[in-house]
Amino acid sequence: MAYTPRTWVDVPPGTPPPAGALATSAANFNYMEAGIDDADTRITTQASLTSHIPDSGNSFFAKGGVETSSRFNTSEIAGTSGRLWVPYFTAIVDTPITKLAVSVTGTAAVGTTLARLALFTVATDESITKVAQTASDTTLGANTYNVYERVLSTVGGFPASYTLLAGTRYALGYLHVATTVPTVSGVYLIDYAGPTAVRIIDAQTDIAGSYAVANLPKHFVAAWLRAMP
Repeated sequence: MAYTPRTWVDVPPGTPPPAGALATSAANFNYMEAGIDDADTRITTQASLTSHIPDSGNSFFAKGGVETSSRFNTSEIAGTSGRLWVPYFTAIVDTPITKLAVSVTGTAAVGTTLARLALFTVATDESITKVAQTASDTTLGANTYNVYERVLSTVGGFPASYTLLAGTRYALGYLHVATTVPTVSGVYLIDYAGPTAVRIIDAQTDIAGSYAVANLPKHFVAAWLRAMP
């Protein structure tokens, strides 16, 4: 749930605050939308607001983290060996992360030779640059109906933790190379609505350090991926 900043104003006792404002007087308050920590909470002072700002990068479910799409109405997405899924998102609060995750559904992986997740920064033209990644783990996807969380790896000079900055656009990446690629949770998109929500690139043997947008076609399906502390 996104938090929309409002203007604080002082108002006389018993006088309703202007539309879109929160009053500093305890005698006058607005109800704030249900947030991550509390539901239907009365905000009576500016100081008490801080703890009620949703502390998720972009999702109600990923407290302290981000998810690239909703968990509602997800579908089982068939995999393609060597396909890099690249769902985009914008962080709405500063969010430190140390793990990345993917949700495997009804088909398990067989003969995995590489399975890795990554985090990218996004350029103005939607080209991407890798800034963090997990180690390849051939056990990822070995069991059905499981969310696989993997810690960030420092191999290659990448950080063990990374802080997503509010208002900055990022992308997560998931690549699986196997004889049978697992099915994963995902959503179908309006692929012609901007900004672009997901891109893919096929025939990958590992996740490269960067990708030009010209090599990342838009796609109408987004794999559900998660980043968390």
